[in-house]
Amino acid sequence: MGQSIDTLPAIKITAQNTLDETKTIIPAQQLNKTELSTLNSLSVADAAKYFSGVLVKDYGGIGGLKTISVRSLGANHTGVMYDGMMLSEVQGGQVDLGKLSLDNIENITLYDAAPENILLPARSFASASVLVLKSTEAVYDPYKKAALHASLKAGSFGFINPSAFLQYHFNNHFFNTLSTEYQGASGVYPFKAYEYGGGTAKRNNSDIKSFRTEYDAGYKMNDSNVIRFKTYYYHADRGLPGSVVLYNPISHQRLKDDNFFTQASWKKSYQHSKLLLNAKYSYAFTYYLDPDFPNAQGKYESKFHKKEYYFSGAYAFYFSKIFSAAYSSDYFISTLTRSDEFAQGFAVPTRNTWLHNVALKAIFTTMQLQGDLLYTHQQDKVKFGNPGKEINAFSPTISVSYEPSKALPLRIRAFYKNIFRAPTFDDLYYTFIGNTSLKPEYAKQYNVGLTYKQTKSGIINTALFTMDGYYYKVKDKILAVPRQNLFQWTMLNIGNAEIKGIDANMSINFIPIHHINFSARLAYTFQRALDKSDINSSTYNNQLPYTPVHSGSININAVYKKFTFGYNALFSGKRYKPGDQIPENIVNAWTTSDFSVGYDFYLKNNHHLKTLFELNNFLNQQYEIIRYYPMPLFNYRIGVSVDL
Repeated sequence: MGQSIDTLPAIKITAQNTLDETKTIIPAQQLNKTELSTLNSLSVADAAKYFSGVLVKDYGGIGGLKTISVRSLGANHTGVMYDGMMLSEVQGGQVDLGKLSLDNIENITLYDAAPENILLPARSFASASVLVLKSTEAVYDPYKKAALHASLKAGSFGFINPSAFLQYHFNNHFFNTLSTEYQGASGVYPFKAYEYGGGTAKRNNSDIKSFRTEYDAGYKMNDSNVIRFKTYYYHADRGLPGSVVLYNPISHQRLKDDNFFTQASWKKSYQHSKLLLNAKYSYAFTYYLDPDFPNAQGKYESKFHKKEYYFSGAYAFYFSKIFSAAYSSDYFISTLTRSDEFAQGFAVPTRNTWLHNVALKAIFTTMQLQGDLLYTHQQDKVKFGNPGKEINAFSPTISVSYEPSKALPLRIRAFYKNIFRAPTFDDLYYTFIGNTSLKPEYAKQYNVGLTYKQTKSGIINTALFTMDGYYYKVKDKILAVPRQNLFQWTMLNIGNAEIKGIDANMSINFIPIHHINFSARLAYTFQRALDKSDINSSTYNNQLPYTPVHSGSININAVYKKFTFGYNALFSGKRYKPGDQIPENIVNAWTTSDFSVGYDFYLKNNHHLKTLFELNNFLNQQYEIIRYYPMPLFNYRIGVSVDL
């Protein structure tokens, strides 16, 4: 009798693609989940500080606003993509990255110009740079239908942060995940008083209570036919700490946020082509109160309601392994309404935007070429007053990467992009400030860079090095200019700037020695960002406000058996606040150092427990990112997480 045959069940192995920063045709930087876990960071803004070329405006404390500027172009020129679709901020155009938690983020990638993938919504190509966020996806396991990750962090200044991430599979086609999180803090932290001979003062009105929940679902008919759905909600009630005025560091301004969006996408692959359809609805409510505003009412408040409906279709055709082309078309309608007692006469704008993008890509043995041409049509309508100018514009991008020799892992890359950012609703219609005659703010981007990758050399396992030199020219920069007094300003196209810089990055992974896995990441930026607005102005040819000439970061990680160690440092050279570059306006150089240590416990039934201890700014340095907004001195966090 022959031997019976037993067949083992098939097991599908999945893995996340890791970006090789030396092979991208456009400069790109990425932090994966492992690296993010060692950065002593809570929000996307905290992590983005470690990218070269990035300036994060941080107004202090956990509840302070945090916006990102890449290569000194300003936050309005930076797009933020979350799980395949761009985030929108209908009113001011600047996404507050402090609202975006790292708790369920798989990786963060920063692209200058645009992402490399040509099968994307047209809106992905409509910014000078794009920060791409990817949340953790459910991974199918036939032996484990459900998985739970829960964590709790607590620390200085009354900080408390519980969170949970649950994934569940009905079968190998349908999966869903739920992520939820709460953050709370009193935000009362000490800082060195600004008065001459002053001692220690307390930061006030920097408290926050926030709640976030996200639900993701997907139906995978097969590898070439996938539907995804995402719903997001965020609520926060926080104090705005304000600038510290001499002998009066008190602020009573409050901000409440409600952000909601739901989005769906369908991606279908055919023999020689791919189709991508997206739809999204987003709503945001913002309530701002200043109870000390000097007017007849004795206060100032605003209640803004922001809505956006978004639809996108993209189609890519692959002629061969070398040539491919894609076309994408987006339409979105944005509205802004106001419902407070100061709303009389508000314009109540509605904006219709059509985007069309054509992309061509060629991949040869030693060369890559990519070209994009974006067409934008934008039209505003208002209930009161005059609408902003209609916009019709073409925005080209061309990029190239060349490998001179297969024997040498060296690549040369370059790109050119001409892009603009449209005036925001705040720029055009904000009471006593807006100017409906504003023109778009244009930016021409030129970049040339080198990349190098070394593997298996001595004690080095892999070493990646990139260096990019760039020249950006900004025309018709939108600036706020005072009119009659400090409470009445207007927006004008009077700004011009020239930005020259170098971004350098190095990442090294060493060969394990005596059970020690060691890695390091370094980033450095040199930047001359000069004001070219008015040759007769005292600020002409000066460095742009809050832009250091030198800045950088260091990340060092080590793993020894069940222990993980991390050291992170940020450096910023001196900067100037807006105004004449005189000693009184200097914002001093600063360096912060953070340290973390974690320990892993492996329990029965494959359960995993991890403890984490963080020391932040452990050298206790007083520093500012924005003048008169002091950042926290030494503080700590402890945490525990469990995977079931």
